[in-house]
This record gives sequence, C-alpha cells and structure tokens, in this order.
Amino acid sequence: MVICTGNFFTNQPECKNEWESFIKRSGKIDVPVYILGPTSDGLDGYYGSKEDIEDGVEIFENILYLGQKGIFKTTSGVVISYLGGCASSGNYGVKKSHVNALLEQVKKDDKFCGVDILLTSAWPKDVMKQTKSEIEGPPSSALVSLIAATLKPRYHLTHCADNFFERTPYRNHQVLQGQQEHVSRFLSLAPFGNSRGEKAIYAISLQPISSMSHDELVKQPDNVTEFPYTEVLGIAMSSDDSKDEKPQQFFFDTNSNKRKHGNSNDNQAKRTPKGPPTLKGDCWFCLGSKNVEKHLVVSVGEQCYVAVAKGAINKDHILICPVQHHNSTVVAPDDVVMEMEKYKMGLRKMFKEEGKHMVTYERNFYTQHLQLQVIGIPAERSDEVKDTFVDFAEESVMELNEMPDDQDISQVVAPTTPYFVVELPSGQRLLHKVKGKMPLQFGREVLTSPSLLNLPDRIDWKECKLTLEEESEMTKKFRKRFQPFDFNLT
Repeated sequence: MVICTGNFFTNQPECKNEWESFIKRSGKIDVPVYILGPTSDGLDGYYGSKEDIEDGVEIFENILYLGQKGIFKTTSGVVISYLGGCASSGNYGVKKSHVNALLEQVKKDDKFCGVDILLTSAWPKDVMKQTKSEIEGPPSSALVSLIAATLKPRYHLTHCADNFFERTPYRNHQVLQGQQEHVSRFLSLAPFGNSRGEKAIYAISLQPISSMSHDELVKQPDNVTEFPYTEVLGIAMSSDDSKDEKPQQFFFDTNSNKRKHGNSNDNQAKRTPKGPPTLKGDCWFCLGSKNVEKHLVVSVGEQCYVAVAKGAINKDHILICPVQHHNSTVVAPDDVVMEMEKYKMGLRKMFKEEGKHMVTYERNFYTQHLQLQVIGIPAERSDEVKDTFVDFAEESVMELNEMPDDQDISQVVAPTTPYFVVELPSGQRLLHKVKGKMPLQFGREVLTSPSLLNLPDRIDWKECKLTLEEESEMTKKFRKRFQPFDFNLT
C-alpha cells in the first residue's frame, strides 16, 4: 500500500489540470493509496460533498480518501488509524468531536494493545521532547498527542512543510511501572519533490501487531526514550490548545503514576468511507450487545448467527451476521467468512427442498455491522434475477460488474471502499463499488419488484414491522424449517 502524508492535492492550477488529465486518461493505480482530507481552503472540491469529506470516499479507483477519523484493518491484518485536521483552529483544525469519536471507538475491546499505523495531518504536541533534534517542528495539537497516547501506534506518520524528521522511538509504558509495552516510532515526511532534497518517501516492512508474539512485540531498542506526552494529556481534552488549562493526567493515575489502558476494537474501522459510521454505543447486531433482539435469532454458531430480518420482505428473508463486531466481508476474519458459507449451504439446501432458490446480498454502505441478507425466491423466477438487478442498477446510475468466480471479494475491494454485492441463484456475483451515493433500499427494491416477488409495499423495512409476538412466532416457524439443515445440530 501507499500512505500519503500531508495534502494529496495543492492549490496550484497545474494540480487541477494534471488531475483532470489523469482521470481522462483512465490511468491505473495497482496498489491502494490512502490519503487524508484537505487542511486549507480551495481543496474541498477534489473530495466531493461535505458528507464525503466527513465520511470518506474512493475518489478514483485505488485512491481512497479515508475520511476525518477512523480505524480499520487491511486484508493483510495491518491496523491503521487516521485523524484529519491541522493544528490550527477553524474549519480545518483537529476537531474534539472527531477525537472523542475515536476514543469512544477504542473503549470496546479490553484486549486492545495498539495499532500498527496512525496517520494524522497534524503533529502531536511535545513529540520532540527528550530528543536532541534542533529542527523547529510545525504547529502541533495536544488532541493529536492524546490520540497517539491512547492508540499507541507502532508508527505515527505525518508531514512537515520544511523538513524530514524521524524521532527516536519512545516507550508506551513507564519503566518498572506496569506491563512492558511496545515502542512507537514517529515519522514526518517532507513534501514530495521538495527543492531541499529532504526525504519524502519512507519504506516500511511491517508484520501486523495481531500476528506477533508479546515478547517479539515489546522488544526495546537501545535508543528508546521515555513517553513524551505526559504533560499535555490534560490539555488535550480541551477544544483547542488553550494555555490556561492545566494537565489533569488522564492516562496516568496521579497517585500511582501507573499507566491506564484504553480499549479498542481494531476491526472498526474500516469505518469505511461513506459507511459504516463511527460506532457510537452498543451495536444492534453484536450478539453480546444489550440492544440485540434475541427473539429474532434462529441459530447460533461459533462465529456467526442467523436471525429473522427486522421488517422482513417475507417469511423467507433472514440475516447471517457475525457474532463479534465486523463491519464487512472484506475485513471479516477467515473463520467468520467460512462459517457464513456453511450457513449459506444449509439455507440453500432448505430452500431447494421447498422449490425455491436463494439470493444473498451485502450492502457495506451506511451500515455498522456486517449483515448478509438472504432471501428465498420461487425457482421459476431465478432466471429473472440478474436482468432485474442490472436494469435497476442502470436506472440508479450504478455499475454492477460481474466478479470472477476465482476471486474473493477482499481481492477486488479495498478495506475502505463501500460496496454492494449480490450473489445470484447461479452463484454468480455482481459488485458495485459506491463512489457517490446509492439507494439504501436498492436490494429490497429489486427483490420486491413485479418481475421477482411482486411485493411493492415491502420496499421499506420500517413499513413492515411486526409486533414482538408476531416476530417471535415468525422466528419459531423459520427455526423449525431450518433445523434439519443447521450444521450446529447435525
């Protein structure tokens, strides 16, 4: 992958001309390029709407604007966190609301031990403490220091308009105080093509933190320094870097000076651009959540569960969801994907005995938790499914492309790309990468159309709600149908 620090675009007229020329040439980029958003006036137009700037968008194939904040896991297992905004106040400054959303996100996993990469537009305040460097760093933000202290990145990447700077690695623990943790390395690149010859490219060979042993992870280099952000952690909770506020030691207990641990769900984020939104509070689909409607659950495996869809299209409409929080098939672990396939096999057999075929689709666009929608349709309507999806896609200005049979979706969709994918009764898959907007009820619109189920009044799930008693009875009936085909019971 390529990670771009600093602004990807400039305000110079030649930048716009070159970009437009590149798009017209239909240039190809073979590896994903991750970028952050604008930090000055005049650059917003490259990124689309205000909504796009907030949530992120694939601005060109394999050029992925991440959005304002988030954490996601690549298909290779590397966990990347990002936070946009410059150190100054105003429209383009680091926003406390974005920082709070990230902090809230990392409270969900008590096994959190850090991220592989943190990408920020702004420097963290006090990062140069305990170093001998004589360069003068750019304006810095205590809010970024707070994020760096919480996420404990192995590499913190940012930029500087004047110099290249590589800080001596620093500890994320205090010596002889608590458990030993890995070190963090701070890298700030100079602008690409700068006239001073300052370093603008840095290559990193990285083994994901999730695949390293604890002993290997926490090895301390000889030149490591102490944690640099202790004094600014209290300041970081203010909306700006006010000089009047005093440190309050948010991450170190003032009595014992022992490090407190933040929590994180490293798969969240793919918080993918345009969706899913940052997780706020308990997820409605995590099986351990207090919000999950367990009366809809049909079957529970080790990694996934089957549930009757809320506001189901018909009695043959159910969901396959991971038990834990994964927001798309692209980032879901292999064991989760494999168990989803096992459930699909059982459901396919059930529908076949009932004289039906099966359609499944996933919309990773304005969702938080992976939901694989499964719907049984009359076998005699199967031949109409592909043409109906294609026709509706054309009407909605969506590109539905056939996926190769031998490719997994994670091979053709980047972790931060929102998408819609449908698997036809034949097993063929059609994929749409969302680059702007798409109808949120697209899958239901197609399936309820006259050529398929002819249930036009069932397009909006909110108009199809049942009482608790009706939902419970519907679940009971589906469970009875599915039991002979449930691999958990055979």
